[in-house]
Amino acid sequence: MKFIITWEVSWFDSDWNEKKRYTETEEYFDEHDGIKSVDDFLNKFEDMFMEDRFSPENNVNEYIEEGGDLNIEYMKICNLDGEELWRDPEYKEE
Repeated sequence: MKFIITWEVSWFDSDWNEKKRYTETEEYFDEHDGIKSVDDFLNKFEDMFMEDRFSPENNVNEYIEEGGDLNIEYMKICNLDGEELWRDPEYKEE
C-alpha cells in the first residue's frame, strides 16, 4: 500500500514564534505494517510515529536550519493517482 501524505510540520523558533510548513511524502507500507487502508493508517499512526517511521521534517529546509521542538501531523492522504482519500477538517490548503 502506498500513500502520498501531506504533513504539517510545526516548531517554535528561537524567539518562540510558531512556524508551520506543509510538505508531502510518498509512504510505502508492506505486509508487516498491516496497512491496507486509510483507516488502518489512522489507527496505527501513533505506534509507527513513536518508532520514528516518518520524518517529513527532512523536507523542510527552514526547520533543518533552525531546529527546535517539533510537531508533525498528517493533514491529507491521497493515493498515488492524487485522489484524496482523507483530509483533516482543519486543513484548508489545496
